[in-house]
This record gives sequence, C-alpha cells and structure tokens, in this order.
Amino acid sequence: MSDSLTAQQLLRIRSKLETVVAEQPDTRAATTAQAALQRMRSGEYGYCIECGDEISAARLAAKPEVEICVDCQALKDEEEDA
Repeated sequence: MSDSLTAQQLLRIRSKLETVVAEQPDTRAATTAQAALQRMRSGEYGYCIECGDEISAARLAAKPEVEICVDCQALKDEEEDA
C-alpha cells in the first residue's frame, strides 16, 4: 500500500469508497469503488496498475477510486484522442 498516505487519510478514503458502494449499488461508481477497496485489502492500493509507480496522495484524495497514475492517464487519454 502506498506509503505517502497517512492512516487517517486511508480511513477517510476507505469510508468514501464504502459509502459509494452502499449508496450507489449496481453502478459503475460502485464497481470502481469496490475494486479500489479490493486493492486496499490486497495491499496494492495507491500503486498504478499499469506501471506500478506510486499514485500521488493528492490524486487519491481527489479520486479515491483511481487505479492509474497521472502519467499513465495522460498516455491513455492521448491514445483515445488518436
């Protein structure tokens, strides 16, 4: 799990994700939140699933369900625009 997040930040993020799962069942938001919670349980939360680099704490705080870093997101966006 990413070392850049404090325990308190992780608890807040986990709570946000659990709220999405509970309040928006059967939605894409719930699916991505559930996937983020699974990454937390497995110790993979906070690391990009594409390159393995650490995702910034600011990005995770803003988008707790995010699974790729800013650089990989930029590459993905470029590919989609092409």
